Amino acid sequence: MKKADYLPLSFYVQILICSTLWGSAFPVIKISFSELNLETYSEQLVFAGSRFLLAGLMIVPFCRRSIIPSIRKGTPWKVGMIVLGQTFFQYVFFYYGLRVSSGTLGALLVGTGSFWWILLGPIILKTPKPDRWQWLILGISSIGIALAVYAPGAGSGNALIGSIAFLCASLSGAVAAIYMKQVAPVCGSRTTTAFSLFTGGVMLLVVAVAGWESYLGKFSFTTLWVTAYLAFVSAVAFTLWNRMVEKYSVEVLSTYRFLIPLCGVVESTLFIKEETMGMGIVVGGVMILACLIITSKRNKGV
Repeated sequence: MKKADYLPLSFYVQILICSTLWGSAFPVIKISFSELNLETYSEQLVFAGSRFLLAGLMIVPFCRRSIIPSIRKGTPWKVGMIVLGQTFFQYVFFYYGLRVSSGTLGALLVGTGSFWWILLGPIILKTPKPDRWQWLILGISSIGIALAVYAPGAGSGNALIGSIAFLCASLSGAVAAIYMKQVAPVCGSRTTTAFSLFTGGVMLLVVAVAGWESYLGKFSFTTLWVTAYLAFVSAVAFTLWNRMVEKYSVEVLSTYRFLIPLCGVVESTLFIKEETMGMGIVVGGVMILACLIITSKRNKGV
């Protein structure tokens, strides 16, 4: 296949769309917690579950294959790993991270999915093991994360617990993306995405059953349109991203993930008034983004 330098224009357009949409989700979710008066974690998970259930339904009309028969063709446990990793566990951790910490820190650490891919790819996909340069990049990135946690800035809440949650979320997403690479050619990326978002959304609603009553009591038109917007973000971004996972290698996609935290940090800083970037976020963020960019330059093919 073509080298990374000769990827089609459509690839970069889709990457930019995904990064911008996912970047907007950080401030929208964080602001929604206060504006919609979602005080408990259960209420916030009901909010998340509603979003992903609706996102899955949005994708269904665009699926070229019947969902249940297609899913049955895939390896059931691999499809299950995608549901758990892409939607359920990723957002159990992600929403908890946003609950206790900042959108800016979350946006920065979501980019660590690329580093998880470097570590997990050889185990699951049997890709080449990390070389010494990749280990160096991982080491520098770890220092960058430590700096970001040490001095994250105003409005960061419990940065340590939040960072652990965000790292677990990015790990879950990376596992799901790797299995998506194997399942999508059999089941179809849209079909798998629709199934994953819908099923994961239902699972989130089930575990958050304690928050249903209070959530519905606070439900308003604002809740409706915010949920619809976030569902649109998930439907479009996951559909485009998973289609690229099916078409391109994990290594290539991992190199362009730096745009997601970049967009997320910028949009969170612009729209969340209570948050500011501390020196740790600035210096650590530069180190992490630089490592991601270096990783992209070292990529040899798709």
